[in-house]
Amino acid sequence: MWHIYRGERELNAHLVCRMCCIDERDRVQKKTFTKWVNKHLMKVRKHINDLYEDLRDGHNLISLLEVLSGVKLPREKGRMRFHRLQNVQIALDFLKQRQVRSLQVP
Repeated sequence: MWHIYRGERELNAHLVCRMCCIDERDRVQKKTFTKWVNKHLMKVRKHINDLYEDLRDGHNLISLLEVLSGVKLPREKGRMRFHRLQNVQIALDFLKQRQVRSLQVP
């Protein structure tokens, strides 16, 4: 059912409230997934603090896939942008090879 707003002020208040709820949901999902990742990474004595920052160079992402799959994956040792992109590509290729599909969670 559609709601009719009495004015721009009421509409803006509603939109701000909705955005806060979305931000809170994203924060909770990020925190939950970070804990799940750390639960598995602790098996190889690794830990992440920020899900987005700590997986972006590919090293921790490859470590996570190794723990979950039991397969040793190659990785680039350098710290240049090229090496980080290569590591992420290694992880994505491994997932594609295993026919793992990503799901967009609403």
